[in-house]
Amino acid sequence: MTILDILKLNKKILGEIALCKLVEGFFVLLAAIFLVKFIDTTSEKFLLAAFGFFVGRFFLSGMTEKFFARLSVNIQTNFRKKIHAQLFEQEVSSGELLTLIFDTVQSLDEFFLKVAPQISSAVIFLPIFLICAAFVDLLTAFILLVTLPIAPLLLWLIGKATAEKNSRAWAQLQKLNGDFREILSAITTLKMFNRIDTGAKKIREASQKSSAATLDVLKLAFVSSFALELITTLSIALVAVTLGLRLISGSVEFQSALFLLLLAPEFFLPIRKFGVAFHVMISVRSSIERLKNFLIDAEKLSGTTEKILMPPKIFLENISFAYPKKNSPALHDINLEFQAGKVTALVGNSGAGKSTLLKLLAGILKPSTGEIFFNQFPGSKIEKISLRSKISYVPQAPHLFDTTLIKNFTMFDTLDDTSLKKFLVELNLSLDLNSTQKLSRGQLQRLGLIRALLKDTPIILLDEPTAGLDEVTEQKVLTLIKEISPRRTIIIATHRLAVIEFADEIVTLN
Repeated sequence: MTILDILKLNKKILGEIALCKLVEGFFVLLAAIFLVKFIDTTSEKFLLAAFGFFVGRFFLSGMTEKFFARLSVNIQTNFRKKIHAQLFEQEVSSGELLTLIFDTVQSLDEFFLKVAPQISSAVIFLPIFLICAAFVDLLTAFILLVTLPIAPLLLWLIGKATAEKNSRAWAQLQKLNGDFREILSAITTLKMFNRIDTGAKKIREASQKSSAATLDVLKLAFVSSFALELITTLSIALVAVTLGLRLISGSVEFQSALFLLLLAPEFFLPIRKFGVAFHVMISVRSSIERLKNFLIDAEKLSGTTEKILMPPKIFLENISFAYPKKNSPALHDINLEFQAGKVTALVGNSGAGKSTLLKLLAGILKPSTGEIFFNQFPGSKIEKISLRSKISYVPQAPHLFDTTLIKNFTMFDTLDDTSLKKFLVELNLSLDLNSTQKLSRGQLQRLGLIRALLKDTPIILLDEPTAGLDEVTEQKVLTLIKEISPRRTIIIATHRLAVIEFADEIVTLN
């Protein structure tokens, strides 16, 4: 979905903006007309009318800004939802993801608050003012029409020169975000080995490079603003000199000349303001391009929805996977088979890749080579949202969100009071569901299992669900898994003997 598609969903706000701008344009014309009449007749009622229209013009301008702010919030929310929906579809670096969600999307706010109002003013005001000028004096209208394209042409030339510098600035910002997150996540290790100064130096160097790249863009932006101010000032001066000479020769009336002199600055005002926001426009163009590429890549990754017999038999064919910046692969040329409707224990030495394999099955990671088949259908050809709706994945340490426990249990919009209470009793969990209390490791493991059970999917992937639990609690967990195992394919990565003996099938990962 492009930004144009999202704009179509906000037709009402766009209509309100267009109406406000149209009325504002007529208010400017009427204010100029009554001001000319006041100077010609010195009647106070014309001055009051002109003042009233000027006040109305600024009131409408404020309303338009509020409409643009609401439109900006709607579009940013829509883009963030699209990005969040595709987080598991693509392999995105942390720096790129932070830049995409925050800086890139946030730049759209500056566009709608600084650039879009000037574009709307130019689109609506310029034709109205030009037509009015043509009715009053054709020569002045011709001068306005001839000088008008110079400014956009200049912006286009500067934009071409700035595109490369702006891309470099965004790349440096993305690197800064990635480095900062990396240092922050490793702060304990750096402190332990007394390497804090090295990390700070790395951040300082990345920050300086990002600042230098940004200043290069701003230099061109300031030059463009100066050039636009100069061009529009000279254009207004040309209109004023021409009218002055013609007024002396008597070829134009005083009222007409005064009206055109008042109209000329308003005619070029949107372009002059657009020059101030030009550097914002450059950043926004790059941001929209990045968002467009990200969403297009996501669409390419989406497959077709296939009808798969559930629960499915799962095959791994020549699966290999390597984490970024790692010399050796976590998995290499793996061929495994998990039976449908069975509880399978995935066993292997520590570091064999059991957790990685579960993440591949869940679609969180993408295989470097090979294919995962659900029955006869390759996973890469199945629509991701459809496939994820059929899989529940419980990591070793499920995340506890900063909200009430009831919302943590029902994060998949699966509020089932009866089932939830039953699972809590069977797993010996006595909790205040309306509180935000912290949970122990064992409680978190059981919370993750209940989430998966409430989601009620035909494929359940569990990573060490009983590690650290006492024997009594472990048996309760296994009993509950046994109850829900019919018509489900359940894969448990484990090293616990009780779980291995409990499983219907055992698959060894060497």
